[in-house]
Amino acid sequence: MKLKKRKLVVILVIAAIIIAAAGIFAYNLFNRKISSPVLNNASRNEKWTADLKFVKNELPKKHKNLFFSKSKVEFDRDMDSLINKVDKYNDMQIKWELTKIISSINDSHTSVVIQSKSAYPVSFFQFEDGIYLINSSLAYKDFWGKKLVAVNGYSIEQLHSKLDPIISKDNKAILKNEFYSLLRFPDVLKFAGIVKNDDVVFTFEGSPNTSVTVKPLNKEEFDKTKFLSDDPKYINNIPLSKQNSDKNYWFKYIEKSSTIYVKYNSCSNMKNYSFSSFTKDVFKTLDSKKAKTLVIDLRDNGGGNSKMFDSFLDEIKKRSNINKKGNLFVIIGRKTFSSAILNTMDLKNNTNALLIGEPTGGKPNHFGEVKVIHLSNTNVDIQYSSKYFKTTSKDTDSIYPDVNIILKASSYFNGKDDFLNYILDRQSIK
Repeated sequence: MKLKKRKLVVILVIAAIIIAAAGIFAYNLFNRKISSPVLNNASRNEKWTADLKFVKNELPKKHKNLFFSKSKVEFDRDMDSLINKVDKYNDMQIKWELTKIISSINDSHTSVVIQSKSAYPVSFFQFEDGIYLINSSLAYKDFWGKKLVAVNGYSIEQLHSKLDPIISKDNKAILKNEFYSLLRFPDVLKFAGIVKNDDVVFTFEGSPNTSVTVKPLNKEEFDKTKFLSDDPKYINNIPLSKQNSDKNYWFKYIEKSSTIYVKYNSCSNMKNYSFSSFTKDVFKTLDSKKAKTLVIDLRDNGGGNSKMFDSFLDEIKKRSNINKKGNLFVIIGRKTFSSAILNTMDLKNNTNALLIGEPTGGKPNHFGEVKVIHLSNTNVDIQYSSKYFKTTSKDTDSIYPDVNIILKASSYFNGKDDFLNYILDRQSIK
């Protein structure tokens, strides 16, 4: 699984990292923001008070439906309480409390943005029995496949109690994904009181447990650093679905099971290979090989432009040999979010696809179309939802697969994919 160096998070959004990145991109591109009035000659306390009052008054007006979960009375009470403590709190404490208030709205597209210019050169993933290191710089290669049990002396349970309150969430799936993702960022860990300095100590399970001090890298350092994911030996030892993660989309014909496997990582066009051209190549191969099965893997897709997928969907519907139960599969997971949710619902509602995997991080009916409130006097950004997308009359907290499968660490670190293997094994006995 390649750590995307070119996409090192310079602006980290506490809620839904993948989607927040898309939201911030849209914000920069279209300048879709409002700003609080600038107070040039005001004191520190006056600036914070004015900006917090701006949030209290403007966020309910700008958000599509701010009080769908948390009541206006609760929101106003929390904001007033924070405003009254401006003179007692330092800047970090004010931002921490504001982040908790915004996260408690329970809209994963609405959150406080935290600046982070560095990250630890490690990646984690939560499997059935815990959180494991799945990629790192070569300096920490000995910890690949090891189970994380503590960070700076804090147990996983203690870490949850510190980080969960600042994660904007729609459901348990996104909470699970965001939690271990945040462990990579020193500014977040400082913010939560987990570390005091940039360095962090990760402790891994063993006899005895083993601890390692990890230093963060800035973007320039990331670009110069070699990772396990740069090593062909490592790539050959991870599941097919986690390869080529630097590409927005790719596909492979699996001859043994007569299957076209499509990995759709982002609803965004690649620079030199449009999704339209990709779609033509997929179905040209499918037809020429007379493939019997089509698998569309959306498990790592955090969104983008949902309309991009329309032509792909049309091609599926043209082929009755593929568009039927047992021949068409869609893989979903905790990172399936935003526009990828819309694509999943299109496949669910308009084809005969069987959904495989785990519950999605995004809701079928969800808020989105991110815009930004900029607090001019305190340099804080809050992203918020300006639209609501309704895809089904049944309002559930996630898209649940037809076949729910638990991901096992023992499978992953032996190059096996529990989701994809279920499909391929099923096809082999047809």
